[in-house]
Amino acid sequence: MAVVGAAVILLVTLLLPLGFDNDLYESMAWTLYAYHGLPYLSSWDHNFPGIVFIHWASIALFGASDFGFRLFDYLVHIAMAAVYYRFLRNWLSPRASLLAVLLFALYYASGQWGLAGQRDTYAAFLLLGAASLFQVMKRKSGANGGRSVCIGILCGAAFLVRPTYVFFAVSFLILLWIESRKPRIVALYLAGCVVPIIAFLLPYVFIPNGLSQVYDTLIRFNLEVYASVSIPVNLWSGGRALIYPFAGVGVIFALRPSRPDHFSRETIMFLLFTACALISPIMMGKYFSYHFEPFLLIAIGLAALGFMRLAEMIPNRTLQNATVILALAIFALLYYPRHLFRYYFEASNTNLSPIEATYERVLSDSLYGLAAQRAVINYVDARSAPRDPIEYVSIFPGMRWRLHRPAATRFTSIVPLIAYQRRIPAFGAEWRREFLGSLETVRPHIIIVSQSNRWWPFVGKTNDNAIASIPGLDSLLAANYVCDTLIGGYMLYHIR
Repeated sequence: MAVVGAAVILLVTLLLPLGFDNDLYESMAWTLYAYHGLPYLSSWDHNFPGIVFIHWASIALFGASDFGFRLFDYLVHIAMAAVYYRFLRNWLSPRASLLAVLLFALYYASGQWGLAGQRDTYAAFLLLGAASLFQVMKRKSGANGGRSVCIGILCGAAFLVRPTYVFFAVSFLILLWIESRKPRIVALYLAGCVVPIIAFLLPYVFIPNGLSQVYDTLIRFNLEVYASVSIPVNLWSGGRALIYPFAGVGVIFALRPSRPDHFSRETIMFLLFTACALISPIMMGKYFSYHFEPFLLIAIGLAALGFMRLAEMIPNRTLQNATVILALAIFALLYYPRHLFRYYFEASNTNLSPIEATYERVLSDSLYGLAAQRAVINYVDARSAPRDPIEYVSIFPGMRWRLHRPAATRFTSIVPLIAYQRRIPAFGAEWRREFLGSLETVRPHIIIVSQSNRWWPFVGKTNDNAIASIPGLDSLLAANYVCDTLIGGYMLYHIR
């Protein structure tokens, strides 16, 4: 019943087109899938690569499209709901576990772009799988070598999604040692942790400057540039204001020991996991909704416990159930994106499929929305061969994967090429030279330039267009290209 309920609630996520983050990962995954171009060598983002491989899997299964990834994400989160329910049943009643799963599904769907498909939700699933395996290990014959390796692999994969989740790996190390006291079990666990990391790095060892590009992108850029960008704390948005008070009640009940001198291993486990979930955003200094996904899995379980204990104070069982249903209904009324269903059912009067028409209505910006992007793609298709390289110059990378064309440069977004806080580091200057050199060498048939960068934390001025953001691009375009047309907010340059 929990899985069916979550599946119904999560249907709305299928109606959400990809946003900035997912567009970026989809573009990198498309380069990897279609042209076997490795991240950081053939595409660029400063985040760790785990989410790129997740998008690659969605493309392999369902193709490169908004709906393809949303369907993949939908199926993954139905599976996550099943694992979450089974995990919670170790401590909670069936009713409390059901409430937690339904609340999780409502919270996830209500987050829209702030949660749907974000990389931390996948890292949370990997960590939830590791925690579930650990519980299975405890119920069975104690610490087991094979399960220890699997837990390590899941923790290593979570690290590749978000490196600050390394503290979860440390927590599992502590828990496995407490459970087994066997160096062999710990060694097998650590071996599992490094398997995903070695698998990722190995191809770069055989490519000249491969590891140095990975280092410059993932380490230097993040430490020297991205670390200076802070996002204000917002702990209460998207339904969390309703979750936390009941989670506090749940903590009171959960921490009441069965004996005054008893401090259980489960308590140690949850305290470690809670600390790790909060350390991650604090270390980053950024507090987007998805950064709290692991913490919310804990908080929602506690909120379900707290709410059910309060509801059970009502003597009538029917009234208890009615109270739970009312609480879920209120949460849905306040936060659930019902308007997406309305868009879908109102889309029958267009020549597009209802799904595509819904996506176009959500991204309806006349300059940069899906209709403008589709017009640009039609222009490109009519004036170039399918294998002709095309360059798309913008902070926002959605057009890049939608073109389904080889790119002239590896810079999926121009984020690494613009001035951050009015300065650019030495490796950023080198990337600028590489970008212009690639355009000179490859000579893409068409260059698409965004007229405006719009908003981005790195940008000092929000009204600079892409040409003004990259010194030397204007002279290259003037010498080799003709501005052929303007579609929406995009300038299209055709090679002379």
